[in-house]
Amino acid sequence: MKSFVFTLTLVFSMLAGSISALAQYSDPVYRRGADFYRNGEKLTSEQVVSMLSGTDGMALDDIMKYQKGFRTGKGLLIGFGSLTGAGLVTLGVSAVGMMVEGVAFGIGAGFLSPLYALGGESPDISYDSRFRGAAVAGLCATCAGVMGLAAGTAVLCVNKKRLNGVADACNSGTREVQLSFGASDGGAGLVLTF
Repeated sequence: MKSFVFTLTLVFSMLAGSISALAQYSDPVYRRGADFYRNGEKLTSEQVVSMLSGTDGMALDDIMKYQKGFRTGKGLLIGFGSLTGAGLVTLGVSAVGMMVEGVAFGIGAGFLSPLYALGGESPDISYDSRFRGAAVAGLCATCAGVMGLAAGTAVLCVNKKRLNGVADACNSGTREVQLSFGASDGGAGLVLTF
């Protein structure tokens, strides 16, 4: 009777131990931004590297480089997006200014031409817009912003893919462990599958 109670206690303790191990190791690691999370808790880079020790053998420096690259790409997108927007606003304002100035110049030239014709002189009116410099500056800012957006997008996408690979490598090392008692393919008893 004592051996039966001992065996039963041993089986239940093993069952309880495997269930807690299942809950601990089956939760996936996921990425939010440049950071890794498990069970809603932020993981440090050292914890991520310890999960990878058996799979890819990535170094701590690699993961930190990927995180820094991701944040840099995000910063490039924000900064150059702002530059592109400012360039477009400047270009638009200067284009409207040039249009208004041209219309005013055309109307003025239309009124002055008959006076010059009556006086016997030819009108020597040259049009030089004051908004041309602003238009060129807006065009340059827009072009620089678009090129920076392209670079930021490339940096962000490359490092995002690398960080996703790190998260996948962390999850590939975890396996689901299942402990069952009863009939199985090889007979009856306590079966541990992983």
